[in-house]
This record gives sequence, structure tokens and C-alpha cells, in this order.
Amino acid sequence: MAQHLREACTCPVCFGHLETPMSLECGYVCCQRCLDSLWKEPLAEGLLCPQCSILSEKDSIVHHVQLDRIVSKIKKLEPRLRAILQLNPRIKKFQVDVTLDVDTAHRHLAISPDLRSVRYARSAQRGSSGAQRFDVSACVLGSPRLESGRSYWEVDVGTSREWDVGVCADAASRRGPLQLSTEHGFWTVGLRLGQIFAACTEPMTELRLLPRLRRLGILLDAELGVLTFCDVADGGHIFTFTGITARPLRPFFSPANTLPDDRGILRICPVPSRSPPLGPPRQPPGGPVCTTEPPAWEPEHKAQWCAGQVPGGELLPS
Repeated sequence: MAQHLREACTCPVCFGHLETPMSLECGYVCCQRCLDSLWKEPLAEGLLCPQCSILSEKDSIVHHVQLDRIVSKIKKLEPRLRAILQLNPRIKKFQVDVTLDVDTAHRHLAISPDLRSVRYARSAQRGSSGAQRFDVSACVLGSPRLESGRSYWEVDVGTSREWDVGVCADAASRRGPLQLSTEHGFWTVGLRLGQIFAACTEPMTELRLLPRLRRLGILLDAELGVLTFCDVADGGHIFTFTGITARPLRPFFSPANTLPDDRGILRICPVPSRSPPLGPPRQPPGGPVCTTEPPAWEPEHKAQWCAGQVPGGELLPS
């Protein structure tokens, strides 16, 4: 993903960061200063694209404002993002012992005895039906409550084709169907239909991730209000939320529940018995950087990202 992002922000002429990116009529983008190096049509006031040879009239060449903003953010974030992409073992200095809070679990979620694994169960599980439980959406919160400092934990999503993980405000609603969004107090990433990844921003941000994703690292810096997701296998950065002010926060989990053949389990990875060598903490990056084109998805499904529901599916009965 980082490689695709780097290519999108690199000028194909000078091979540096795009400076004032200009877009030809065909979509070819290069630096404003590099336009002079493109072939000019002798009999017209325009430029020929070096890739497709389509002529762009002078008036049709426009400043790519959105890409310019992205490049500016990347240039500021690059040093810190590089540290996250390497997933330095010292991050695990902040690893916390997260367990599942059975008192918050929807009654169709089965929790393991060690309080680290959760899966959807077709039959209702025993337990009290208190006000803390999710009554419609198949979700469960984790402990402890996170109010200060840095916290890191890892979640194994296995081969499940549907899940959501992240954090939510402890005060977020647990009643009725949940729309996962930052406006409603949820900061999560998730998978639908085995290929559609998204971050629950407002509006939703679709992500391009490889199907081999199995374990996510989640790093929360409560002081900075930053939540970062990484692929533990290769250290790849997935997504970063910023500006989180809600307190306290709770780890959030929602396993597959609308796909009949998916018996996927979400598992919280235990804290290692021996800590890795410690060192100075690295500050996580300050904003979302994923801009790659996602898999095809019908437009009507992009409006919201719901817990316990796939696009076009039915909500789980309470």
C-alpha cells in the first residue's frame, strides 16, 4: 500500500515529490515546472501526453488540488510514517493486556474462557441481559478502559471475511443498529465480503489491503488523540485516526455474523512474557494516508458502515 501511495505522489518526469501537480485532460499528472519538458503540438496550443499521446489544450490543464494536499501531508508525515512502517519492536513497550468484557457482549457472541477470543454463535449464549450489552449489533468491548498514555495490542482476524476492530467511546450507544463512524464515537477499520476494507471515517474511507492480512497492531496515543492500525506481518501502515478527544475509550470487536459459512474468530494476542528491548518512543503519524482505489462497491453501500451488517444484508436479531 505504501508503495502505491509513493508512486501516486511521485512526478513521472523528475521522479521527485509532485510540486504543484498539474493534470492533463487524459489524467496524466506531473509537476507544474515539468510541463515545459512535455512534447508540444506545433500546430496547436497544447501538450501531448507522453503515455497516451492525447493532446491537452492549454485551458484543459488544471491544478490537481486534492493530490497537492495529499503530497503536502505525506511530506510532513514521511519521517514518522517510516518509523511506523518498520513496526519497531519498541512499540510493544506499550502493549497492554486486553481482554473481552462479557458484560457488554451481544448474547449471540461466544466468548472463550480466557476472555481473548470471540465468535458469532447461532444460538443465544447464557448471561444476564444488562444495560451494558449491545442489544442488536453483534459487538463486544474490551478491558481495560483507556484514558491516558500509549496503549498497544494485537488482534488476530484469521481468515474471517467480515469483522470490525478498533476503539469506541465508553459512552457510545449500545442500543439498536450501530452505524460505525467517528461522529458516533467509533474509530474502527473493518472488512466486508472478504475484500472490502474501510475505515469508519465520516464519510467512510475505503482502503486497499492485501487478502493475506491476518494480524493487526493497534496503537493508541491518548495524549495525542491518535489511533494507528498496522499490519503486524510486514509492518505496513493501514490507517490513522486523529483528533480523538473522547474519554475513556474501550477496545472494540465485532466478528463475522451475517455470512453463514464464515465461522471466523477474532482473537486478542496475549502480551509476551518477556518484553523486547526498550527505547525512546516514536510518535505515530498524524493523519490518514490511504488514497488508493478500492475494490468495486455499489454506490448505495458507501453511505454508511454498520456493525453486524454487510451491504445489502439484514441486521442481526436481538
